[in-house]
Amino acid sequence: MTKNKPPTTNKAQVAPHWLRNLRMLMEQRGLNPRSLSLKAGLNATAVRDMLDGRSRFPRYDTIQAMSEVLDTTPALLMGDAEIALEVSARGQGFSQDLELLTEIITRLQEVTEEQDRKLSPRDFAAMAATLYRRMRENPEQKKGTDNLRPQILDLLDYDTLRQKRANKR
Repeated sequence: MTKNKPPTTNKAQVAPHWLRNLRMLMEQRGLNPRSLSLKAGLNATAVRDMLDGRSRFPRYDTIQAMSEVLDTTPALLMGDAEIALEVSARGQGFSQDLELLTEIITRLQEVTEEQDRKLSPRDFAAMAATLYRRMRENPEQKKGTDNLRPQILDLLDYDTLRQKRANKR
């Protein structure tokens, strides 16, 4: 007696949430890949490359630019339905905090990669939390995240000094 195997799903065939969200928002706004790319200030084939799977992990600034054109937020564009419901239920303040935290984590990741620094998950989380607290406590800093890079570099320098000190003991 042979059992029927359930159909298997090739993970590569299932589009990530963010791509499904992107397609849906483009359709709702009447945009094709080229028009979205150009309106977002990207190269003409950027969105098509994402939709075709050639660009699987776009940079945060790319997602942010597309989100502005699509009149959404990067967190909602990249998230799933559950996240969208939670953000809607919690309101505008939560959405702004989520965007700020997303930006901080993304910038921290970019700078650590640029600097060829490997941080433990604990150190990465501590730095992200420190940056988030600083930005929340100072509303002027929250307006412009351009000053994140110098703050991240300061934290990385501090971490280097802390590690050197720990190694001397």
